[in-house]
Amino acid sequence: MSPLGFLRATAAQNHAVLLDGDDATARFSVQPPLPSGAPSPEYKLVIKTIGQSVTAAEIDPTLLPEFCPERHINPGGTFCLYWAEAEDGDIVDEDTANLWWGKLLLFLRHQRTAGKLREWPGQGDARAHGNAARYQAQAEQEADVLGQTLRQALRDNRLTTKKRKSGRIGLYLNGKRLLSVFLKERRVMTLRQRCKCAEAEQRRLPIVDCDDHGAAIVRLVLAMEAWKSAEAEFSKTFKSLAYKCCGTMDNCPLAASLTDPVKEAA
Repeated sequence: MSPLGFLRATAAQNHAVLLDGDDATARFSVQPPLPSGAPSPEYKLVIKTIGQSVTAAEIDPTLLPEFCPERHINPGGTFCLYWAEAEDGDIVDEDTANLWWGKLLLFLRHQRTAGKLREWPGQGDARAHGNAARYQAQAEQEADVLGQTLRQALRDNRLTTKKRKSGRIGLYLNGKRLLSVFLKERRVMTLRQRCKCAEAEQRRLPIVDCDDHGAAIVRLVLAMEAWKSAEAEFSKTFKSLAYKCCGTMDNCPLAASLTDPVKEAA
């Protein structure tokens, strides 16, 4: 059975109604239930098979913007439902079809919230744009090695980096420098300082003797710096292509301000 075949078979139990279509393209009406029990908007979507996965978009963009990186809507209107760097989006049976429907329903509920709050709900779970997502995945993986403190700080955007002209990259927690990494040598500048892992206070070990944490710190810092650069490149690319900011989200990378959106190409 095709991915759309599995989606058709599981649509009714996932608040979706098939309007028409075949194994290549189908249209559905979807009404995600709201926690409040209030009536849900009806989203009319077109879903297309791409290999073992699918894409989804509004048939006509009426309830959602045509494109908005902050609302995880790609150029062309398709939805960014899962993180390809860490999740498998293939639909190969009814179980994976139900998982896909679950991601879609959550995505649509988040859209309703984002439209009201002008920010994506659960920013700690937000995914970076474009190629930056790969570096975000790497940074989160290394932060996991170092423990909950740095992992949570990374999620809360309290862990930052700053590149120096001297060839060093500083790692900062809540604006206070924790350590520096030599970019060229790819090592922590002072290996004899106390490790920054979650068990540092109990173990009282310097970075050089604390498991493989010195290498994990370097990989974390480099991934964070690459993540930041890739996000900037993403914004630069779409600005150069003259995509228009939809104006529905604060701090959109496509607009210098919400009162001065990027102009559409003529």
